[in-house]
Parts: sequence; C-alpha cells; structure tokens
Amino acid sequence: MSQKGSPGSHSANGSMGKGDVKMSAKDLYEQRKKYSNSNVIMHETSQYHVQHLATFMMDKSEAIVTVEDAIRKLKQLSSKEKIWAQEMLLQVNDKSIRLLDCGTQEELEDFLLPTVQHCQTVLNQMRYASILLLVCQDSEQHKPDIHFFNCDEVEAEMVHEDIESALADHKFGRKIRPQTLKVNQEKIKQRQSILPPPQGPAPIPFHDDNRGFQKNNRNRVIPLSQQEYDRQSSTSQDFEESRAALAQKIEKETQILNSALGDIELFV
Repeated sequence: MSQKGSPGSHSANGSMGKGDVKMSAKDLYEQRKKYSNSNVIMHETSQYHVQHLATFMMDKSEAIVTVEDAIRKLKQLSSKEKIWAQEMLLQVNDKSIRLLDCGTQEELEDFLLPTVQHCQTVLNQMRYASILLLVCQDSEQHKPDIHFFNCDEVEAEMVHEDIESALADHKFGRKIRPQTLKVNQEKIKQRQSILPPPQGPAPIPFHDDNRGFQKNNRNRVIPLSQQEYDRQSSTSQDFEESRAALAQKIEKETQILNSALGDIELFV
C-alpha cells in the first residue's frame, strides 16, 4: 500500500472537524453535476466520487477489535459532528483500489487487491446514509486499517458490488466483473439523466402581463397581496432581491401605471 498524502495520514483515528457547508441551490447543482461527471467506467477501470470520513486502526488500545467497534466509533464522531469529509475519487481496476485527489488527480493511496481483507456497506445508521467500509492490511502493517467512505453521488452498494467482483476475479480467476461494470454503468447513466436542474431566482413580474398587479373598481392598479403574489410567482426560494426591494419595485411600477391611467382618463 502506497501512501502519498494518504487520508489516513491526517485521520488515523477519525477525521476531526466539519465538512458540511451550506450552499445555494445553484451551487449545489453545479457541484453535483461536476461530481456526477467524475463517476465513470472505462474498460476495466471504474471511478466514483466519494468522501473519506475516517480511518481507524484495529487496535485493542483504541477499543477497536472488530468492524462493529469501528462503526460504533464512527457513529459517535458523527453524532458530535467531529467528522471532516474529504472529497476524493475512488478507482477500481483489476489490480488495486486507488484513491485520487479530486482536483490534481494525485494518488493518495493504492490498496492492492490482495491487501483488501473485507468490504461492506453501512446504510442508514447515521447522518451519512450510504457508507462503504474497507479493511486493508499490507505486509508492512502489524494491524489492519478500517477505512470509511461516504458515497453521496452513487450508492455504496454499487461500489461494494464492483469491489467484490474485482476481488472474486482476482482470487478465483472468475470473469464476473465485466457484467457488474455493465450494470453499474447503466445505473450511472440513469442517475445523470435525472439530475435535477438548479432552481433559479423567481422572475420579477413585468407590468404588461398583469401577473403582479390587479385593478380595483376605480380602474386603478394595486399590488397583489403578498399571499397572492407568492402563489402566482415561482416557488423557488432563491430570491436575488429581498422582499423589501421587490415591494419597492412593485410600488414604483404601480405609481407609473396609475399616472398613465390618470392621463388617459383626462382624454376620455
């Protein structure tokens, strides 16, 4: 196992800190679009966008003797919001599982398939609902490491099936992975095709279409009530202008229309 800026180098017993930052709907869409494009399958190599959550050493001194112990500790860190999620790419080929930096493509770790002792999913047990777990130990390690990855762009089950098929082909000389990759590739395409568009700012009503105004019995235009305006406008909550600014704009346009109607009445 090579370690070049390994995620384990700064999270030997759990990644500390917070990785969740509130984003606008548009920014979230752009991020999901970017990361969805990172999920690709070409020939014998598959690539998935994941978030490294923590790496624990299986050690009695840390009260981690089993995989269940490690999951329990991750739950504790998650409940205390002491997990720093590191974005990265997880690649699987017929020889190893590689972790790459999302931006630079620099290799962070390379787990040869013979060093992977165990792979499983942890689903809906904490705030991270779709987690992939890897237990790895190379010849230079006295104790195995347990790595946790959040799979937010593809299901953890998909990555798990990919890795299990790669391990089976490597150990027993089977050829089941090509079919697994075919199925996964179809799932990725389906997911990308239903990626929701961003919710843009609500359009400002133009006075000629009467969507933002109504007339009273004296042929004067008055602004719609806030409830009526909200009902007729876009349901998007990502406003570019504050309600106060929008109200001022409507009031100004109302005055212009009233003035115009007053001039018309003078000539009638």
